[in-house]
Amino acid sequence: MRIVLDFRPALRQSTGVGTYAHNLISALAESFPEDSYTAFTASWRDRANRSLLPDGVEVTDWKIPVRALDWTWNRWQWPSVERLVGTVDIAHSPSPMLLPARRARTIITVHDCYFMRHPEDVFGPVRRDYVPLARRAAEVADAVVVVSETTAVEVEDLLGIGRNKIYVTPLGVRQEFFQAPAANCTLLRKHGIDRPFLLFVGTREKRKDLGTLLKAFDELSAESDDLQLLLVGPDAPGWRETWANTSDRVRQRTRIAPYQSMETLPAIYGAATALVMPSRWEGFGLTGLEAMATGTPVIASEVGSLPEVLGSAALFAPAEDSAAMAQQCRQVLHDTTLATQLGNKGREHAASFRWSRTAERTNELYHRLGG
Repeated sequence: MRIVLDFRPALRQSTGVGTYAHNLISALAESFPEDSYTAFTASWRDRANRSLLPDGVEVTDWKIPVRALDWTWNRWQWPSVERLVGTVDIAHSPSPMLLPARRARTIITVHDCYFMRHPEDVFGPVRRDYVPLARRAAEVADAVVVVSETTAVEVEDLLGIGRNKIYVTPLGVRQEFFQAPAANCTLLRKHGIDRPFLLFVGTREKRKDLGTLLKAFDELSAESDDLQLLLVGPDAPGWRETWANTSDRVRQRTRIAPYQSMETLPAIYGAATALVMPSRWEGFGLTGLEAMATGTPVIASEVGSLPEVLGSAALFAPAEDSAAMAQQCRQVLHDTTLATQLGNKGREHAASFRWSRTAERTNELYHRLGG
């Protein structure tokens, strides 16, 4: 069986969908080498790093502007994916945007439906096009993969798809996070960290609600000088306004770092006092599991899939409640026994999420559809 996966989201600094695409196709090639896998890429300037993929993955790379290809695909369903990569049995998109196919069975993956719940928090093509395109893709696709039971309910309710067409395949945690090296002082100093710190990892978009985190940190900063906050990840629309409304005290104690690769991210997780996830909504919450794998306690909003995915191994606070978030942080900061218990429980919990299992469930779906 030949499977093509849209690999374009993984071409740059991959977060979210890109992380999923890269780890899924790698795990599939390693676990099920009897099948053939093609990573489809198309971009005017970005090229796939073939060295980061297993030998069993073929890369088909077209020098086509992303927006141009998306335009023709989304409006005219042309050219077919077979025209670009040859005959395939399964055409899998890691996002809600369908890969147009003539004969191949088609699959989309939906990570969350926040863009439908809160269109005011998304921008550009996502706000303009995603809702009608996602509805059409979910209707046309032979199967809809979701990453959590929470997202399965969303897809049923908001996209109107029957449960018999929805397949839940949770994500995994890479082995590197379980083997995180101790963060050396040089690495931490590079990011301006010289004392205990709380950590946030992710895109600084509105959905992540960094405003609540900054308010909670302001409250904690008033109580102790021996604490910093490190924000790791790319910028996003709306962040500058959030940062502009932050107190001077928080600005002085907060450090902002860009996207971090697998070479440094596990060590940063492992050095943090706690990872804080103040999100308004999550379809999965992979950063929480990654932090748990390193033994770092996790404090998260009690919203979306986070209680489902993180379970009793995390502490929770109501979404958009900075006082409650600050109180949960205090527990970890001042109770070393609790912090150790959360770290140990988190490592055990994260170990149940493996990319090999994600690949196994996805492979079952491929063969169910493709015969």
